[in-house]
Amino acid sequence: MTRKVLIEQIRRMLYGGVPTDDANITEKEVNLYINEALAYMAKVNYTDSIKLDGIETVSDVFYLTFKNLAITKDNDTGYYSLDLPQVPLGLARGYGIASVRIPSMSSLSKALVPISVRELEYMDNLKCPPSKIFYWPEGKKLWFNSYTTITGKTAIIRMVSTETSDMDAELNVPQEYITDIINLVMGQLRPRKATPQDSTNDGLDKL
Repeated sequence: MTRKVLIEQIRRMLYGGVPTDDANITEKEVNLYINEALAYMAKVNYTDSIKLDGIETVSDVFYLTFKNLAITKDNDTGYYSLDLPQVPLGLARGYGIASVRIPSMSSLSKALVPISVRELEYMDNLKCPPSKIFYWPEGKKLWFNSYTTITGKTAIIRMVSTETSDMDAELNVPQEYITDIINLVMGQLRPRKATPQDSTNDGLDKL
């Protein structure tokens, strides 16, 4: 199922039929709530796996692979960084971002090592710099501590992905969660739909 199909289904349920052209709940707004619902369901999937099986995991369906993410060097810190497609979810280390690799002409690098930002000072004080490349997220940035130059290289990242503006994108969520997502989004949109719309641009709230 694509996002556009789900959005159309939600809007028809909300309006009791095909929405008119002047419907105040737009496809873009519904998509924003779908992003939030997907993130919530990924967290539910993670916590349920711990409760039911005693194992930390996230369903593979939630993951997407992103390629050709350009790496640049920050001259102020000496670290390297790239822009992530979205802010990673607040899951345990190794689950929001499953793997990071840097391809070369002949092969992929070994998986880079995730660390906490709190470990940086310890690593920088090591007498013998490690040969591995370490990474950690800060907001929508992914930072690298590398003792070899990686400027101009690109990264391949596999991470839980819940945000996109591509309406034709397939939903990367287990099928059994679709009903839960619809209910979550509808719960957010019903109060929005019931709110009177202020069509005058006078700077005053409509009562």
